[in-house]
Amino acid sequence: MDRPPRRPHIPTLSDHLGGKIAVICDKCGMQRRYDAAAMHARIGDLPMPLLLIEIARAEGCPRAGSKNDDRCMLRYDLSFLPMFRK
Repeated sequence: MDRPPRRPHIPTLSDHLGGKIAVICDKCGMQRRYDAAAMHARIGDLPMPLLLIEIARAEGCPRAGSKNDDRCMLRYDLSFLPMFRK
């Protein structure tokens, strides 16, 4: 029996409940940590790539969501390892 192809899981905010979400922007120098559960309660469950845009907008980044060369460079801070432990 053939199985349908398995879809990759896109991480969501709910995958990180109980932890902190750490972001950093090399362009503007912003560094923040957010409580994942509080953020989830306030904005709901978003895919992690879209969450970056929402955080940038909430922080007032004029480049948030831009597709131009001068776009927002907000990213998850990979040096904040508790965020990525399972």
